[in-house]
Amino acid sequence: MLKKGIYENIINQEIERDIHTAESQQMVCIREQMDDAESPKILADYLAKAIRQKLEDTENLHDRMTIVNKILSEYGLVDDIQIADTSNLLMEVMTQQKDLLQRSSRSETVRPQSGFRVSNLFTGGSSVLSLGEEIRREIASADEIYFIVSFLKLSGVRLFFDDLKKFCQREGTRLRIITTTYCGATETKAVQQLAELPHTEIHISYQTDIERLHAKAYIFVRNSGMHTAYIGSSNLSKSAQTDGLEWNMRVTSVENPHIIKTALATFSLYWNSPNFEDFRLGGIKKFQQELHRNTFKGKSDTFVYQRYSLLPHQKQILDKLKVEREECGNFRNLVVAATGTGKTLPISGKTVISAFDYQAFCQKQKGAGLTSRILFTAHREEILRQSLHTYRSVLQDANFGTLWVGNEAPQTEADYAHLFVSISMFNSRFEALFSQLPADYYDYIVIDEAHHSQADSYRKLFSHFHPQLLIGLTATPERMDGKDLRPDFGGRISAEIRLPQALQAGLLTPFQYLCVTDDTDLSDDSLWNGQRYVIDRLADKLCVPERAQRIVDALHRYLADEYTCRALCFCVNKKHADFMASQLQKYGFGAQSLTSDTPQPQRKQLATDLRNGLVHYLCVVDIFNEGVDIPEVDTVLFLRPTDSLTIFLQQLGRGLRLSPGKTELTVLDFVAQVHKKYDFASKFRALTLRPEKNIAQQITNGFTLLPTGCSIIMEKQARQYILENIQQAIYNKTRLVKEINSYTTLPTLTQFLENNGQDIRVVYVGNNCWTSLKRAAGRISYTDDAITRRLEKGMGNMVHHNTASYLHFVADFLSGSKRYLDEDHLSYATMLYYNLYQERIDKTELKEMGMYQALALLHDDRYRYFKQEAAEIVSYLLSHLEITTTPLGLDVLPCIELYGYYTREEIFTLVGRQTEEKRMSGSVSGVFNLPEYDATLLFVTLNKSDKYFSPSTQYDDYVINKDYFHWQSKNTDSHYNRGGKIYTEQPQRHNKIVLFVREEKKDGFGNTCPFHCFGLVDYVSSHGDFPMNITWKLEKPVMAQYLKVV
Repeated sequence: MLKKGIYENIINQEIERDIHTAESQQMVCIREQMDDAESPKILADYLAKAIRQKLEDTENLHDRMTIVNKILSEYGLVDDIQIADTSNLLMEVMTQQKDLLQRSSRSETVRPQSGFRVSNLFTGGSSVLSLGEEIRREIASADEIYFIVSFLKLSGVRLFFDDLKKFCQREGTRLRIITTTYCGATETKAVQQLAELPHTEIHISYQTDIERLHAKAYIFVRNSGMHTAYIGSSNLSKSAQTDGLEWNMRVTSVENPHIIKTALATFSLYWNSPNFEDFRLGGIKKFQQELHRNTFKGKSDTFVYQRYSLLPHQKQILDKLKVEREECGNFRNLVVAATGTGKTLPISGKTVISAFDYQAFCQKQKGAGLTSRILFTAHREEILRQSLHTYRSVLQDANFGTLWVGNEAPQTEADYAHLFVSISMFNSRFEALFSQLPADYYDYIVIDEAHHSQADSYRKLFSHFHPQLLIGLTATPERMDGKDLRPDFGGRISAEIRLPQALQAGLLTPFQYLCVTDDTDLSDDSLWNGQRYVIDRLADKLCVPERAQRIVDALHRYLADEYTCRALCFCVNKKHADFMASQLQKYGFGAQSLTSDTPQPQRKQLATDLRNGLVHYLCVVDIFNEGVDIPEVDTVLFLRPTDSLTIFLQQLGRGLRLSPGKTELTVLDFVAQVHKKYDFASKFRALTLRPEKNIAQQITNGFTLLPTGCSIIMEKQARQYILENIQQAIYNKTRLVKEINSYTTLPTLTQFLENNGQDIRVVYVGNNCWTSLKRAAGRISYTDDAITRRLEKGMGNMVHHNTASYLHFVADFLSGSKRYLDEDHLSYATMLYYNLYQERIDKTELKEMGMYQALALLHDDRYRYFKQEAAEIVSYLLSHLEITTTPLGLDVLPCIELYGYYTREEIFTLVGRQTEEKRMSGSVSGVFNLPEYDATLLFVTLNKSDKYFSPSTQYDDYVINKDYFHWQSKNTDSHYNRGGKIYTEQPQRHNKIVLFVREEKKDGFGNTCPFHCFGLVDYVSSHGDFPMNITWKLEKPVMAQYLKVV
């Protein structure tokens, strides 16, 4: 009999009958297709339970063995796994010497009392089994040990020290420990004693400002495969290991292989992360310094080396800058950082990027025997000092650069070559010095806080100097005065650090975002004008005492202490800010308003009062004045709908800056019934790590794609308002046609996408294309035929390409060039043919004319709109490239490029396996051999599930760090057969292995995802059989988008 509730059961005959019974009693039983990636685990568990019940009902051990062998035999499983000894278990394999010594001493190998098969829970205190004693037994039988704990105490180390010492003295063992200096809890002697053990390595996180490691796990790896792990609440201290009421789960590789696999993989990710530093690098001296350091204090000109490693999002910015310069010819680059990262102490994220960019520039210049003079400008002394410190750390040169601000000034001629100067000093010395220097004197110029660059004080710099590279850094691309920064920087933003990436990297404080229901009706057309609300009318609707009462109720309901927080309240205009400040005062809150009318001295005083806790609510309108830049802000209230996505993110960013003691930002967004043209979808997409995913599903099912530590919680009615708005705003065919018809003059594809803030893939959902949508809008017309039907579908096959060489080939073809007929362009011509027409030529109406004539049809006037669309796609893709791709080489795989984004079919076309007459059909396994190139292609999908997460396959394949990749082979491969030796013997045979990787099977638009080419990989090590687990070393670093921040 089925009871009401949630299930995840296989439907056997008994449950099928119960379902019919339940449905006959007016119950509803929901079925869902089994996830393909999880099905082997689900079915194996079901089978194991059924067999175990049968074996329990069978009393004789021999009969039980017979049943198992019969099952194995009937289903054609290999003889090797038939049970041979029907009475015993294999317990150990040892040398004859060890056996002799054990028998002589009448001793035996120490084993955990729990055995190696069954998982169990340790609950501390008076638990039957002692956690500490069981871990000692685990140490005795392990071959490798991995500890990860928040802190190490000498009292805890003493419990296991003798056991660990014996373990480490054995040949072939390894002890690795990850810990932190969190709260100064780790003790020096504990680290020192462990570090002195042989075969022992310790990695420590010194990132106490953004510390997030609270894991406690003890993992024991054995050559036999009988791995165990203890995961729970116990650090390495005496109380945690003995009498504390700590809960720790012991898991085994027999019962929970996926948990052991996840624990080892995650440990490996941490171990290989630059945030966990090898203790040996700085030794006990650095450890003690870091242990006592809370935040960097001291004289501002004191230089202390800091280790900077590029974070993934920073590497992506540098990749984008490389494309901007090499492909777009733009050497004046504006980099926009997420608000909040710009001044994060001790180091600005965008300044680190410019420092690494300058380092690469210096290396290039030095190789060519050229100078690399730098002029770094900012308007504040504090920024200049921090920036010089950053450059010195990145360049590892304590003497690099000269400050020219305040009392600091150049002393020698050489000092002017690397100058960090305030813009006021630059202007005061312009006529006497800078105007006399040649226009190309400085090779590399940085303008920090480039939103100030429109001020008159910067115009002399722009008009006089013409460096090889000009970099503008800002977190505020939209200025209140409406002036555009972009004309000084090639007319465009070259690269942008998205807010979620900065949050994921720990550069900002995580947020808890609460959507609170506001029953104010703001949907009337009279409140709306074009793309935004009418400010005065909106303020009239919001300045209502009853609404203020509801806001205060929410403060009492959601804030931990509503009377001591430091809150920024974003309002519509001065009237609204003053009204809200007076209302909050009326309810007993310390509130003030700060607007553009507030005098400068009072402005500074209000900011100081909020920082010091004398004012708790500051109601503001214009957020761009630096008087509102207060890291201590821990609460943000959105008291109005914000039309501009950029301004919304800047407002949110004001509360996200890191500050000592601040653990999260609380956001209260009062969600009303907004106008149908208001865009909720873009706002919430901008907060997720995967903005292309279906945002309505995220809202309905819970946000699973937010940065670590962040959450979004919606009240029931607020969620309903948001979902109704999003449903109206979905870019389906009807909406796209409507948007096209809103233009008097037809826009280009690029203009349309940028004006509407949409991904190019939105146009190509459901076999639509730009041309067919324009026809549906009645703006163009063409006659349907078999070719147009193919081209309508084929246009969408082009939008994933990221190799400039192929895009230039297509552009060249569309311009009328005949070079596509050349033999050396055959692969690209064939790929373009399949992009456009999908089928091999003899399966189409084009078979009489051949591939080249089929391509030439695009120049026929009947298909001119498709030709125009193809040209617009190429133009868009070339201007939005994220990374430079480079050929693997003729001696590897001709036409395949490192970091290129290809479908499997395109890869086979480029290597010559798919031709005009022959198409690769059917499913291709994850491994494909190309004997003609002595190459093996590995195709890897990281998330094998059709859902967001697959617990049993999550760590089959994963990126370890920028240089290493973990891969699981086919189930038929072992170290002893031909399949496995292709990999293990690669260092001797020098056969080529090329890795292609994609994140998941389908993207957020329902398209099958192509693969990125990770390039050649070299065998490093492996373990296990059927399947094998192999570590590859990539010959070129992995793409930044695949790297996780640890």
